[in-house]
Amino acid sequence: MGGGSLEQAQRIAELEAEIERLKEGLAQAQAAKSGSVAASSGVALPSIRINDQKDQDQVVKIDLMNFLGVQSYFAGVSWDPYKCVPPLKTVWPDMDDATVREIQLKMKEDLRRELAAVKGVDVSQIDTEKPYHYMSNSIDDHLLGRDEKFPLWRDKIIIVLSKYMPAVSKNMILTCKHVAPHLTVEPKDLGTDKVDCTKELEAKVILEYLGYYALPYESIGSIVHGFTSVGLCTAQVRNHRKSYADWLNKERIYNPKWMTFSVQTPEQDAVVLLFDVLYEKLAVFTRQYWLGVITMQNPFDMYSIQDIIYTTKPDLLIETGTANGGSALLWSCIMELADMENSKVVTMDLVAPKWEPGKHWGGVAREDPTTHKLWKKRVTFLQGSTVDPQVVQKVEAMAKDKKVMVLLDSGHSEMHVTAEMDVFCPMVSVGCYCIVEDTKMSRWSSTGPLESVKKFLENHPEFELDRSRELLYSHHAMGYLKRIK
Repeated sequence: MGGGSLEQAQRIAELEAEIERLKEGLAQAQAAKSGSVAASSGVALPSIRINDQKDQDQVVKIDLMNFLGVQSYFAGVSWDPYKCVPPLKTVWPDMDDATVREIQLKMKEDLRRELAAVKGVDVSQIDTEKPYHYMSNSIDDHLLGRDEKFPLWRDKIIIVLSKYMPAVSKNMILTCKHVAPHLTVEPKDLGTDKVDCTKELEAKVILEYLGYYALPYESIGSIVHGFTSVGLCTAQVRNHRKSYADWLNKERIYNPKWMTFSVQTPEQDAVVLLFDVLYEKLAVFTRQYWLGVITMQNPFDMYSIQDIIYTTKPDLLIETGTANGGSALLWSCIMELADMENSKVVTMDLVAPKWEPGKHWGGVAREDPTTHKLWKKRVTFLQGSTVDPQVVQKVEAMAKDKKVMVLLDSGHSEMHVTAEMDVFCPMVSVGCYCIVEDTKMSRWSSTGPLESVKKFLENHPEFELDRSRELLYSHHAMGYLKRIK
């Protein structure tokens, strides 16, 4: 290489080094800016410690507003609604459009007055067709995390809507004594004193009965249209006042009482928890297929359960919660591959797993599992409540003198899971498993499966937890119960 070429190469190397230094400086500046914005916005930022040192270089901070999105940030990722209200024309099929519009106008004015009071402005400044944070001249969702008035507005929405609910909560109406004699509500009664419990019951009590409004950042017009024309499902009430993300950060991350995953350190537990929340946020379960059928089983647990089937070789697998039938078909395929010639699956649900092609709550239906040859060979479907005595009696007859394992995956409330465990877990054979699915929901949505498991184990020494079956990321953490005697 000539002298000129060497000199040129050295200069290029110097320029490249300078570019890298500039990049590093810019990255540091952006990180500092991002950190200051997040800190000033009041957005929940959980820290995942890389080691025990206090050096900030060893800490990863996650902006939960960007991680979850604004809806999940405030309402959570649980798909279990708290209370649901049908649209007006479902309650009153003969209601004409003029009556709907009249009710909508009344609701808009009620909400407009409440928002003006929350904001501390004149009613004339409230535009019912613009979202909550338009008055800040910014659409940055982080402002919602900083706004101390926003949780109050979220509460006020439900308080106002409660005056327009036909009978979503009889317990609330019966508590509200002046309304109790008037359980029959007509359209003309909506928004009037006849169904208004706000003067008799504290806001906290009403919220405990009805839950939180899940989309409080929407415009008043959108809130009213959704309530009257589409219907409403509220979010679960938890012991937080600000947001789901704030509750998650303070109550469920680095909380020794809630280290549910089978890992060794709080940092590992926090990473798996956030992965789980993201899994739900992105609804990954709606894109998991087995032989063309949606199979809403976490792949980690799917591997563990198929190995349990292979190693224990039950004669009968009892499954509650059929959904679209994907998991029952999967288990029947494992039995076929394992040459378990006489093994069967009995699965139960309120609705038969026969979907028309197209999109449903569980994803896009492509195949009907009930037409598959292995479904016809091995699967029995029972329609009805999983704790209905007639349904239970049929299962007991099928389980008699058989080697049995159980998968519980229907309703996830503590009361329902407890009832299922009391009925089905005793049917399990020694050496086999009673698997309580979606125990994770107790951690990020407070709905109860894990509490049921803990209480059951206190009274059933014939079962023990087998945490070796939890392959790092399990939806059924602490839910693999093995019968040992």
